[in-house]
Amino acid sequence: MIRLSLKYRIALVVFLFQLLVLSLQLWHTFSASREADLKQLVTREEVFMGLISEMGRSALLTNEPADFQLFITPFTNAPHIKRVMLLDQTGRVVASTTPQDLGNSNPEMTASLPLLWKVKQIENATERLGGIAVQFSRQELIDRTDLLLARGIPVAFAGIVLSALTGLGLATLLTRRLKKLEQATQRMGAGDMEVTVSIPGHDEIGRLAQVFNEMSANLRSQFLELQQIQQELAFQAHHDPLSGLPNRTLFDLRCGQALEAARQEGSQVALLFMDLDHFKNINDSYGHQVGDCVLRDVAARLTMALKDQYLIARLGGDEFCVLIEKLNNEQEATGLAQLAMDTLAAPLVCEQHEFFLAASIGICFFPQDGDDATKLLRNADTAMYRAKASGRGGYRLYSREQTTSLRERVSMESRLRRAVERGELRLHYQPQIDFSSDTAVGVEALARWSSPEFGLVKPSKFIPIAEESGLIIPMGEWILFDACAQMQQWRTEKLGLQRMAVNLSALQIQRGDIVNLVRRALDHTGLPANCLELEITEGYILQETERAVETLQQLRDLGVSIAIDDFGTGFSSLSYLHRLPIDRLKIDKSFVQEIGTTSRAATVAQAVVDLGRTLGLTVIGEGVEQERHAVALKSWGCHEGQGFLYSPAVEPGQLSSLAPWMKKP
Repeated sequence: MIRLSLKYRIALVVFLFQLLVLSLQLWHTFSASREADLKQLVTREEVFMGLISEMGRSALLTNEPADFQLFITPFTNAPHIKRVMLLDQTGRVVASTTPQDLGNSNPEMTASLPLLWKVKQIENATERLGGIAVQFSRQELIDRTDLLLARGIPVAFAGIVLSALTGLGLATLLTRRLKKLEQATQRMGAGDMEVTVSIPGHDEIGRLAQVFNEMSANLRSQFLELQQIQQELAFQAHHDPLSGLPNRTLFDLRCGQALEAARQEGSQVALLFMDLDHFKNINDSYGHQVGDCVLRDVAARLTMALKDQYLIARLGGDEFCVLIEKLNNEQEATGLAQLAMDTLAAPLVCEQHEFFLAASIGICFFPQDGDDATKLLRNADTAMYRAKASGRGGYRLYSREQTTSLRERVSMESRLRRAVERGELRLHYQPQIDFSSDTAVGVEALARWSSPEFGLVKPSKFIPIAEESGLIIPMGEWILFDACAQMQQWRTEKLGLQRMAVNLSALQIQRGDIVNLVRRALDHTGLPANCLELEITEGYILQETERAVETLQQLRDLGVSIAIDDFGTGFSSLSYLHRLPIDRLKIDKSFVQEIGTTSRAATVAQAVVDLGRTLGLTVIGEGVEQERHAVALKSWGCHEGQGFLYSPAVEPGQLSSLAPWMKKP
């Protein structure tokens, strides 16, 4: 189906309308002219019939055949009269322009164009004399009509052409301004948001142009707003909303592009994986608002230090990555890692709190340490964990051995999780000896794991894994309940022990309601609170002194005693030490085992004993393995000792056989 544009539809309508009007006018003109000619001809014929009938009357009254024919003779050559017949009373032809008609009675008079018969009766006052019949020719009228038509056809054709041109011109005039609107709309559809149209006039099209311009302005404003929103969405999709740094998605994309370019150019790429040390303590102690503030400041410091020369991304949490393209040498990567650590080393103040940050950084290189972004990121992460295991606050380069070690750690974590669920862990107990009586006054509960896959696993190997994975929380709860139950059983058996020492993890205190947990354990087992001692590391107290004071006081209010474990390794501030609600100091074994040597550690051990006695605290030395250790500690005034000299940690059933230290009252 053919679809015409508005211009041609308007032109067609105007053309048809004008054609109709012109046709009606031509037809009216033609009909009026023909009617006038016909009327004139009829009038002439009627006049002729009147005249000839009078002449015929005269001829019929004379009743002379010669007069009859003489009457007819003048009409034989008239062009518009073909036949004339004079009839008598009987209807017999007595005179005719056609001799064959003479004598015929009632001759046939058939009318057919262009010939037409007219008959008129001839009468006098008293009788009918006859009649006159005339056959007129209408050919003249037909010829004039044909001539009129011949002249009218060019006029009509000219009128048709004029109508078409008029319609087309009028349509063009009407649609020319609409065409501007159409072109402006097409430009807008093609993306030109600055388009406007200028159409003069105050008619409908002029007002339509004004509405279009207003719509164009609104669309332009909305388009600009939409562009801004799209840019913001694109930025948010590829950037971290907290720090403004590229996120994991953008980092993967840029890293893939950098590796592809490095393949083609034969160059190297380095990847630095950075994790803030002990950042979780900030979130747990001060809240996520302060933690977010720290992360923003870290991102700003790294950006300023690296001066936009490298791609820095935040992958999530406290993990950052730095991509070094077109690496010159390994020293550039290690130098950048050192620069990052130095940048973070300066004190950072957030929400009126001062923090001293450190980071562990893993470094790997393309192509030797991985041929795609996923492997590089994984291996850099492995190297970062190696840096954490090496004491934190440093960097390590990736090696294949690290992957093997990490896999072993992941495997051990998985098996440790199943061991906790299956109850494979056991508690052993190491006696604590009173130097004045050489008897065991307490025991420390120590977890042991005998794994079907790994055999007997040292606590120094699986306890850190439990700390990092969060398994220490369910493990710690089990240890507390089991130790309290065992101590209550020994009290029933009158073994003569005064207290059960249980270690608390910093994670247990930070994430759980430790006070409520201890209360439930005592209520569940029926153990008196003064028979339970909780050991807390000096490192936790140093990191969160204010919170530690509050938590320890709540525990003391329950009636349990508090000991600071590994004292001397955390560099405690003496200004806080006197505020802590504690009962006992445990000298770390690293100091005790240096007793009898020229090491300064022995001097530190003696100083700790003196400090504890000055503060009125009971002091116990850990790691007493040789007699000289015990002798020195006794001479300094240390109250208790614990170590292999007396007994390793043993199963509950073996404890009663440890004479002479296990003396019943």
